[in-house]
Amino acid sequence: MPGHVVKVVRPVLSAVALLAAGTPASAGSASIELRDRDGKAIGTALIRASGSGALVSLKLEGLTPGPHGIRFHDTGICDGDFASAGSILNPLGAKHGLLNEEGPMAGDLPNVVAGSDGKVETELLTPFVGLARGDDATLLDEDGTALLLFERPDDHLTDPDGNAGTAIACGVVTGSK
Repeated sequence: MPGHVVKVVRPVLSAVALLAAGTPASAGSASIELRDRDGKAIGTALIRASGSGALVSLKLEGLTPGPHGIRFHDTGICDGDFASAGSILNPLGAKHGLLNEEGPMAGDLPNVVAGSDGKVETELLTPFVGLARGDDATLLDEDGTALLLFERPDDHLTDPDGNAGTAIACGVVTGSK
């Protein structure tokens, strides 16, 4: 309408100030290089602290098309068949599964879906883990944490492993500040 000016400066500046504040500098980030059982690199994950937990950005390739279970395990070792990564990260003793009434475990994540080209590029937000050293569900504890990818989708209910089958890739969480 002629003669009317909409003033949006204050809300825009407030939004810019909030974005600039971001997450605390101490929160940091972490990275992961995932490798298959033959030791071939199949992709990366970047984990950034968020006020809501951790944002996991994934770029993977060379996968069988379709859904795959993915989750954090409690030991940062990826040897052999990846059993060295231990159990699903679970500092509070919960049951496995995002749909389990007695869950989820801290390491539980939504499934990822590889396209017909075998690639995954997605972001997952999890409120159950973080990067602050010393927290119960930190990914940066003394013995490390691993991210495992599975051959089948996780059913998010069956304890202890969601019927996701064999681990097909693993990577150790490496933190920075």
